[in-house]
Order: sequence, then structure tokens, then C-alpha cells
Amino acid sequence: MTVDVSPATVKVMKKITPLLATAPGLLFLLLFMVACGGGGNSFGVKSERVTAADRAAAMAFAPDGRLFYAEQFTGAIRVVSPEGELHEEPFAQVEVATYLDLDWGLTGLALDPNFETNSYVYAFFTEVVEPETPVGKPVIVRFTDRDNEGVDPKVIVNDLPETLPAAPGFNANGSIHFGPDGFLYISLGDYDTPELAQNLSIPVGKLLRVDKKNGSPAPRNPLVDDRAADPRIFAYGFREPFDFAFHPETGAIYGTDNTTVSCEELNLIEPGANHGWPEVGEFPYSDCEAGTGTKAIHFLSQEGMLPGDFLSFVVVSGLEFASTDVYPLLGDALLVCESETNLLRRLELSGPELDQVTADDVVAEDCQLDVAVSPDGIIYYSNADEICRLAPESTGS
Repeated sequence: MTVDVSPATVKVMKKITPLLATAPGLLFLLLFMVACGGGGNSFGVKSERVTAADRAAAMAFAPDGRLFYAEQFTGAIRVVSPEGELHEEPFAQVEVATYLDLDWGLTGLALDPNFETNSYVYAFFTEVVEPETPVGKPVIVRFTDRDNEGVDPKVIVNDLPETLPAAPGFNANGSIHFGPDGFLYISLGDYDTPELAQNLSIPVGKLLRVDKKNGSPAPRNPLVDDRAADPRIFAYGFREPFDFAFHPETGAIYGTDNTTVSCEELNLIEPGANHGWPEVGEFPYSDCEAGTGTKAIHFLSQEGMLPGDFLSFVVVSGLEFASTDVYPLLGDALLVCESETNLLRRLELSGPELDQVTADDVVAEDCQLDVAVSPDGIIYYSNADEICRLAPESTGS
């Protein structure tokens, strides 16, 4: 069926075709499971292909083990069952704005912390404002899962600014995740209009924290009492529509950001913190400590380059934490998926505040879009064509 939700047009469809229904299907799966490459044997893992996927820009797991993933440019949300069966028709489909296949599209996906009782699935996408124009508008919509069909779509956030025609296709999207406090966190890029990142009355270039019911500001947000500020702001001074992850034990927020040319940051994001963009000096620049904003805890760069080198950025597209209980050799590390280098890295955090990076190693060589962890702790990652998983070799998976 087709459901019109102003301003988003949402098409919801249902049809299940198990991938393993036939012997050819089984052969298809077995061939794909060995197609992923670059597994880091030194960490006791091997890469296996889960399914072909068209730019799975965001992934999220249900408690029952189903994998929901978002196709960036098609606007489809799809489901893979715990048994590895790909549902042929989308769980839901949204009409997305794209411009030259750049940053826009369907880029965020999150399942409600109470999914087992309410079955809510949230999607962040760039909505079409006017066909054939380079203008988009970020929107967050909520679906209810009914037997792998997204029904009852409801727009949760609909007042984020439209992009500017002069800066089409860039930084107008973001990521969404639920924090351990139950609130929905939203990262939003600066629309390639850097001065907006320091303007507290505007949500662009910010990390927002909102009530999942209606997108209203979360209580006790750091700027909620500032009448001149957008009360949804949790932290600000960001350029990229960055991904972020919550530490599974401390709840601390780790997020990334980069400049136009260099100094890609790993940040420990605190309430009300200003992370500095664009008050960082002239470009290109080699001083990654420039500016007066909250300093990064680590800088990332391509192999053979320093973080301050011109075009050294790796463009982090996904973050998640591994567990030493499942991957003894990986440890409780922060996993980083890099779209510029196609690498999946592990960063080992140390220090009393876990604000020091003491190891930076390559785990796989074909991660481009996102990384997620299943309820049983297995790492999944995606690139332009497929979703893979890292099977711990010791388990015989």
C-alpha cells in the first residue's frame, strides 16, 4: 500500500521470499558468504558475506536478531531474518532527495529501546522539497513493525531547515541513535555553510537530543534555558553529518568530525561542548589543535599521512563498540568504518576517562558505510554492494 504522510511520501510494502527456499538460493548464499574480503586473521576473525545490499548506509538490530538496513539512494528499508533470509520487498520505502549521489538520501536508522513492546523503527532521510531542484530537507519518520511491514508512519521531526541552493548535496543528512537515557540523538551537518555551526539558534552543525515521541527537546538539555538557543542542542560546532556511538559501560558519546581538508577528529562529546568548527584558522592547515573549541582525543588519517596533511581525512561513516567476550583479540575496542579508505579499524581506548587511543589497527579492508553489532555481539559492516559480518574463528561460525 501507499501511505501519504505530509510532507513525506511513504510507500509501505510487504512480501517475504526466503533466500534459502531453494537449492539455487542456498548456493547463492554460500557463494556470497565467501565474497567478503579483508578479514583480519591476526584478530581471530573471518569476513563472511551476509547479503547483497545497495548502499546500506545505516543498520540496526532488533532484539530478536533481525537486521534492519537502510539503502541510501533507493530510500528502501529492508530486513534480514536471524536465519539469514532476506525479505524481498522493503519493510518500508521513503522518497528521498539525492543530488549527484552525494551525501543526501536515507542515512539514519534506529530501533526504539522498547522495540519489544512498541515495535517502533525510526528513519532519518533527506526529503524532496521540489522535484528537479538541488534543495532537500532532513526529516525523521517513525514506522511500526507489523510482521516485517512498516505501518502507521508518523513524522517525528519536521522542522529542520531546508538546504541552500548554493550548497547542494552536502552535509544535509546525519545519523540517529538512542542513548542509554532513552532519548533520540541526531547529528546534523553544517550544510556547507560553516557559520551556521556556531549559531545556537539553528540546529545545523549540531548534535541534538530529543524526545522520541514528538521530537521535542529532552529535559535538562544544556541550552534548554537559553531563550536564544535551539533547546534541542546537546553539543555544537560540527561540520560533517557524523556518526557516533555510546560506550556500552560508561554511556560516554564518541563521535567524529572533519574539516574540508584534514584533521579528522575523534571526539568525546560532552553536554554543551563547542567542538570548534569553523573557528579553526585558514585552510588547508596543519595544526590540528587550532581554534578554541573542545579538543579532540585523537586524530585519524590515511596511511602514510599525518592528520594535518592536505586531504588526509578518512571520512568516518560508522562507529560501534566490539566486545572482548565475543572477540578476545579485538577487545573492547571502538570500531571505525572509513568511507575514503574502505577500512574497518579498531581503536583501543585507555586511561581513567577512556580518552586516550593506544592502538589503531586494520581489521577489514572492505568497510565503506556502517558498522553494527548484533544482539549476540557479532560485528556486521557494509559497503556499496554488500553487508558482511566478522565471524570469530574460534566459534566455528
